[in-house]
Amino acid sequence: MTDLCFTPLDSFVANPTKTYYMGQKCQGLVYSSVKEMHTFVGVDVSFHTFMTALHNPRSVMYTENVSKPPYHGLNCGAYYGTVCSGLVSYALGFKVYQKSCDIKKIDAMQFVADQSVRGIQLGDVLWSKGHVALITGIKRDVRDGRAVEIEICEGVRPGCRRKIVTGKELDKMLSKGKNKVYRYRYLEKVDYAPLTDFVAVGDELIEPYKYNDDICTSRGDKACYVVGDNVVLNIAKGYKELEIYKESVLYRKMKIGNDLDITINELPYGSYKARVVNNQKKSDYTYWMVVDLNVETDRNDKNVHFHSSNSIPVYLEFCSARGGGRSTRGIFELTEEDKEKEYVKVDRYIDELGKKSKYKYVRVHFECEYGRVTNLPVNWFE
Repeated sequence: MTDLCFTPLDSFVANPTKTYYMGQKCQGLVYSSVKEMHTFVGVDVSFHTFMTALHNPRSVMYTENVSKPPYHGLNCGAYYGTVCSGLVSYALGFKVYQKSCDIKKIDAMQFVADQSVRGIQLGDVLWSKGHVALITGIKRDVRDGRAVEIEICEGVRPGCRRKIVTGKELDKMLSKGKNKVYRYRYLEKVDYAPLTDFVAVGDELIEPYKYNDDICTSRGDKACYVVGDNVVLNIAKGYKELEIYKESVLYRKMKIGNDLDITINELPYGSYKARVVNNQKKSDYTYWMVVDLNVETDRNDKNVHFHSSNSIPVYLEFCSARGGGRSTRGIFELTEEDKEKEYVKVDRYIDELGKKSKYKYVRVHFECEYGRVTNLPVNWFE
């Protein structure tokens, strides 16, 4: 996230203090609070989808401004991005995205007894109110083992970055008590897998990625949609026909006219790919998934029911507004028993929800091959 390099093909606003300009070379994943759409890169959306959207000048990265209606807007502007808690959730391999205020509360996180530079280790979480960061490098004095330089990775405006502080500076921060160190108990179980073709880690070598300039969905390649969403295909000039395949079987053929942004609606759930054709010339495919999901509430019994034909429910999230962006409380992972029954009782979360009348909307996050999707929040309370 900190080393990802890209050059925008058009300008876009990422957050209230950062505009990315066309042709400007950038490093570090975009900082945008995307919790209303839940399009956190690395957690909900792959780096592949994010980078292919950036490479498409007609994609949602340039055409959707989520700081304006119909979105509710909160420290955001870009449709894809991350925040500090997204970076830490991704780096530690959490199955469930955790907000900054909740990361220290999860069972697998322990408070480090020695709250000084002497007590830190690689992978420790540096927590303060409203912010979390990760300790990713420690340079020690060869004579006495004392930490003299500490590298910290964090998601901040304008983007994800690495910064270096001295041992004395970190000790001073910790001595004031506003910053605290927590340790993930299962750090050694976080398996590394190369999740992106766009950043080399360690001794890895990567080839320059070859983008498909002929056709791409407006959300990027290998994007996720929900049944009922319109799928927009952005097409290059010079092609006469569009071929859409569902489960690798030809589903629809369309002539291409002057409009190179083609909207496909009412697609049933399934895996799709599309290409454009001109006589014998055929482009590479762009891929996407349409996910079937259903979330309903039984307000009498305070049950939340959920079902999907081609994705797996992962966790619930409670929020105070139907838009689901401004205030959320409680992100709860579903058990295997919950998934089998396809419902949960809200009563078991009441203690953690606090003032339940405020957090009266719920949504369920589902996972499919290309990422995660969620429903519009539904009311369980009234």
